[in-house]
Amino acid sequence: MCQQGIGGTKMETFTRNMKFDIDDHLIALPDKNGLNFFELRKIIRCQSDNSYTEFFILDESSKKKGCIKIVVSKGFEHLEEFLVTKGFFFRVHNQHIVNIYHINKYIKSDGGYLMMNDNTGAIVPVARARKEDFLNHLKSRGIIF
Repeated sequence: MCQQGIGGTKMETFTRNMKFDIDDHLIALPDKNGLNFFELRKIIRCQSDNSYTEFFILDESSKKKGCIKIVVSKGFEHLEEFLVTKGFFFRVHNQHIVNIYHINKYIKSDGGYLMMNDNTGAIVPVARARKEDFLNHLKSRGIIF
């Protein structure tokens, strides 16, 4: 038995105190062939296209830092709460959720937009109505002061 050497109550306490839940670190994205599992930290950003969502995911298998794109036939209404409650995703625009740890640059001009580290050159707009909440979120995470 795997729990040998640790008493039942000690094991339960140990498990509760670990606060490591694999569900908090993985996401299963469906495609026509099945499910693709990705670490949440590797998701750079998500872009909504009505009832579809494009996931841009860090591809560490290539020599230059790039990304792969996975299209899921679910809109943001099915994904936003799951991602945002993790603490490192933020919906900056009606069509964009970003991983704050993959932001390379925030540009204030033209209403505000982000440059991400996905090497696509894509510009992610920050909605005027979300700008203050976004900057406050970065402050609360200790990223800006």
